[in-house]
Amino acid sequence: MGPEADGSALSDTDRYEQLRVAAVERLDLLDTPAEERFDRITRIARELFHVPIAEINLIDDSRQYTKSPQPTGTGASIDLIDSFCAITVQQPDMIVVPDATKDARFSRRSAVSDERHVRFYAGRPLSLGDDYRVGTLCLVDTETREFGVEQQRLLDEIGLWVERELQDTADLDRAAEVQQGLLPKGQPSWPDYDVAGVCLPAKNVGGDFYAWHGSETGIELTLADVMGKGTAGAIMAATVRSAFQSRTGDDVVAAVAGVNRQLAADLGVTGSFATLFHAVIDVPTGRLDYADAGHGLTVIVRTDGSFERLEATGLPIGIVADGDWSRGAAALGPGESLVSFTDGLLDLFDGSLDSLGPIAAIVTAASGPHGAVARFAELTAAGAAHDDVTVVVVTRQP
Repeated sequence: MGPEADGSALSDTDRYEQLRVAAVERLDLLDTPAEERFDRITRIARELFHVPIAEINLIDDSRQYTKSPQPTGTGASIDLIDSFCAITVQQPDMIVVPDATKDARFSRRSAVSDERHVRFYAGRPLSLGDDYRVGTLCLVDTETREFGVEQQRLLDEIGLWVERELQDTADLDRAAEVQQGLLPKGQPSWPDYDVAGVCLPAKNVGGDFYAWHGSETGIELTLADVMGKGTAGAIMAATVRSAFQSRTGDDVVAAVAGVNRQLAADLGVTGSFATLFHAVIDVPTGRLDYADAGHGLTVIVRTDGSFERLEATGLPIGIVADGDWSRGAAALGPGESLVSFTDGLLDLFDGSLDSLGPIAAIVTAASGPHGAVARFAELTAAGAAHDDVTVVVVTRQP
């Protein structure tokens, strides 16, 4: 390995640029559609400063991507050689150019000499609470103009607004990574069973989760849907998940009742509740013992394509502190599949329990749990789901 392979021979400037571009890419905003949270800012900036153009630009290693142009409809990307903002991100302070034809840094840029006729530019670098400047908030005019101290202060304040929006994006992306990272990836250690699952939040994070693990004789499975979307739902989902993990190996009814007692006060304070399905599959026999807390969205798909819906056995957790759940029982025969999901999956069809037939048909037609889960993920992406979609499929081999 040469000295440059690990970055040891890079100059401080080159190393900074690598880290800066990595920060841009982590935002995952390049080549994404317009968002009102950013367009609102550039719209206000354009009106406040009486300029024809206001933009939020992201700068990677080869181009300037305009996340929010005002007016709308302008080109999304330009090469860095034509970018004023590529210079702005290289320094911590705002750049103000009263007349671009008289500034050696910009006078030869095509935007100055061609029909765009850029004369005035003010660019405020944007960072994410560190030294890595990911882009700019900029103002552009075709007329020369001065830009006083008070106007610079206002532009700086609006830049802080953009940075808060960008930081929210970074935080949510990190939260999404953590939430997805906590989902089980491997198979329980039983070769006669295949298990697959997917959790697709409507926003970056959501209130659904699933978990499974193998014990000496069985597979323990939990799927839950906590009321609420986004960060609030994700926080409570993590709390419910942790409560079940501490009861691994408990009787299914005792586990649900114990989680409810533990979390009833917290769920009540937050005005939330959770529906869930909690089960243990006896591996040698395929016997299924379960407790269903107001969920009712679990089916066993038979080898002939027919299905049996497993009814709820009690209220959602968080409704009453002393809730009562009965035990449900079923059998998973060779070649049959257990499918548990949240109601976001129903919305991809007609939103009612009539959707169970098409859902069962997808499982029957798939090559296995992973194929079925992949198909549900495709439908979710194509349908632009407005609710979290979570599905787990467990198939007992023939």
